[in-house]
Amino acid sequence: MVQYSNYSYEPSLGRRVSAGKAEIEDYPVGETVITKLYAMAEDIAWFRNQPGLSQTEARVINDTFFNYEAYLDPASVDLLVTSPPYWNNYHYNRNTRPQLYWLGYVKHPQEMQPLEHLNFGKYWQTVRGEDTLTLEFSLPNLDLEDQLATLRSRHPEKGVYGGKGWANYAVAYFNDCYRFAQIMTRLLKPGGTALVVIGNSILQGLLIPTDQYLGQIAELAGLQVVGIEIPRATRVGNSIIQSDVRVKKAQDSQQLYEAIVELRKG
Repeated sequence: MVQYSNYSYEPSLGRRVSAGKAEIEDYPVGETVITKLYAMAEDIAWFRNQPGLSQTEARVINDTFFNYEAYLDPASVDLLVTSPPYWNNYHYNRNTRPQLYWLGYVKHPQEMQPLEHLNFGKYWQTVRGEDTLTLEFSLPNLDLEDQLATLRSRHPEKGVYGGKGWANYAVAYFNDCYRFAQIMTRLLKPGGTALVVIGNSILQGLLIPTDQYLGQIAELAGLQVVGIEIPRATRVGNSIIQSDVRVKKAQDSQQLYEAIVELRKG
């Protein structure tokens, strides 16, 4: 629906006119929605015709993964496929406002605030002004803490808008990665597999291999890293970088990519 509204993703959600695009005065909304509904109906019909699949029980749980104990037993999961929020200052709540309002999940801006604090990794805006956050785990002989110290030292004259605020954001993200890895270890059956889609990051001009750190954190929690694949080698966008590095400069000197981290419980 965003494509025929006067919103636009650049990649963050904003008005079309702010991105230099003309507003949409008219659009065949009904035809577009009906076409989509037909496509969904075809998918449902295909699914019902697949032997065995239509008898599979499905359940949708509207809750954070961190509340897993209320719904799942330990060592009960064969396969976990997920893509947690990337560490790139992409404000998922703000950028999905049309969907949240249209689908009736929220009716007032105040209802968005609990979601900000429940978000995996938090948001830069919610942790930048806190006292110095520290990691809740230790990765021996690895450089994550050195990277965080380097990030924290960047542009101290900018206060929370400099390295200190971004380092808090980084620590909150990796602490949630550790919690996430611990839960995966508890939930997966022996031999169970987790596929985690995640992107690396550039903050304050500092390249952070988030996928590699997630793998190391998962090993610390008791999982085995089977491998890391790179299905998409290029990601760009100002909101992804959110640093003094401009998009073109970042493309020239450092690469943003998307990775699949395959984990297994021994």
